[in-house]
Amino acid sequence: MKLRKIVVLEITVIILVLISILAFIEVTSYLGSSQNAKIGLYNEREYAKGNVTVFPGETAIVQFTYLSYEPTILVLDLTFKSVDKPGYLVIRCNNRMLHPILANQENSSVSLNAVSVSGAEWVEPLSAMFGFNEVTFETGLENGFEGVVDYRVNLRGTR
Repeated sequence: MKLRKIVVLEITVIILVLISILAFIEVTSYLGSSQNAKIGLYNEREYAKGNVTVFPGETAIVQFTYLSYEPTILVLDLTFKSVDKPGYLVIRCNNRMLHPILANQENSSVSLNAVSVSGAEWVEPLSAMFGFNEVTFETGLENGFEGVVDYRVNLRGTR
């Protein structure tokens, strides 16, 4: 008799734990940011726009925030407004090198794409990077680019 009560009690506890876990999983999908951070499938949203002056041997940093945990495609559009000295420009996003570019008058605009599979490769969510993501423009002293670059950081939704 006592064994039967213990078995029924254990089964009841197991069922309650499973129901609690399912309820928690269902509720966590609504615990995201209070802002509408979702981009949407194949839609693009602009996160940073402006211009930066780059000098040989120096680094220029542009910061932007990303509030969602959704995986995205990083789209970085660059336009060279002035090329005072043609040379190489290295672009990094969150300390990961995107691509070195030979900046001169012939290639006045460049578009770079970086695909994020897990959502945390190129663009980090708010909790991972203290709210900031960085795009870094670097040039070397030798063969380094000097000029003004217009940039636009877009993120494209993947789901």
